[in-house]
Amino acid sequence: MSNESITIKNGTFLGDTREFCEQQKLEEIKKQKYLDPLYDAAFKAFLSDEQALVSFLNGVFHLEGDNKIKSVTVKNTEINIIFPQVKTFRLDIRAKTANGFCINVEMQKAKPLHFVERVLLQHSAFLLQSKYELDQETFAGQSTNLTDAERAERESRRYEIPPTFAIWICDFTIQQQDNYRGTWAIRNEKGLTISDKVKYIIYDLTQFNKPELQIKTDEERWLFLLKHAGSSQSLPDFGDETIAKAIRRILVNNASETLLREQVKSMVLTEEEQDYLAWIKMKGVELGADKKAREMARDMLLDNEPIDKIVKYTKLPDSEVLEIKASLDQK
Repeated sequence: MSNESITIKNGTFLGDTREFCEQQKLEEIKKQKYLDPLYDAAFKAFLSDEQALVSFLNGVFHLEGDNKIKSVTVKNTEINIIFPQVKTFRLDIRAKTANGFCINVEMQKAKPLHFVERVLLQHSAFLLQSKYELDQETFAGQSTNLTDAERAERESRRYEIPPTFAIWICDFTIQQQDNYRGTWAIRNEKGLTISDKVKYIIYDLTQFNKPELQIKTDEERWLFLLKHAGSSQSLPDFGDETIAKAIRRILVNNASETLLREQVKSMVLTEEEQDYLAWIKMKGVELGADKKAREMARDMLLDNEPIDKIVKYTKLPDSEVLEIKASLDQK
């Protein structure tokens, strides 16, 4: 449809504009039972509540008993670190736990170019922001006339960083992972971790295929709901009141007009997504080609065709074909 195209809506002429696209999307959303938390607005409504975030983080870090996180402080998502030629970062959810862990939780619906580099760059900004805030808390109120003891303490903590953990929930295949969860850190060639203060936990929802009856942990419960809410007519609360409240927050009938409008904006193509589509067109990559190739691979696997033959005809890498095979074997 070209920009010159005209549509009549409630007696009003509307061009093929973002406003028109948003109105169409709003009408679609109102027919659904739940807002889809794989998009920013509903994701934040679903998970940025402090009780929900505590439950989610305890699940992510597999914490139990006295080791559980008791409380978190949800912080401003704006990052004040500015990189030349790079847009200002605004995180999805940023929080600090009662024991001083700095947490960033990101929902990524579409795979951006240079995804790994984006994770690293964004985390670098998050780390610098967290370091700045730690210093502000530690040395707030110090006068300019410092004692030798105060100067010595400041020097001893000059390069101290707080633990910073990035959690990325991705609705696309992570090529580097062979499971739905990957925990990444900075390690040497022997696999020794240089610091436990920086970690990346990346979830690949395309590989999370557990049915409801097999869900056992808090981690699995939250992932199940995130993955299925957008297409479900009934979500289980697993007998957990915190989860039940989170589900109620994304009920379409409970959503405020503001939340609905924010959800619409997050579902209509952003400038970044339009840039990505333009890049695909410039590279001559046809949208849907990868999906068709994966569907072909799936059909060939069901016909018990050999892996090398599937790779030859679909042009998919061995690793992707094996991923599809593993998902079929689980069913």
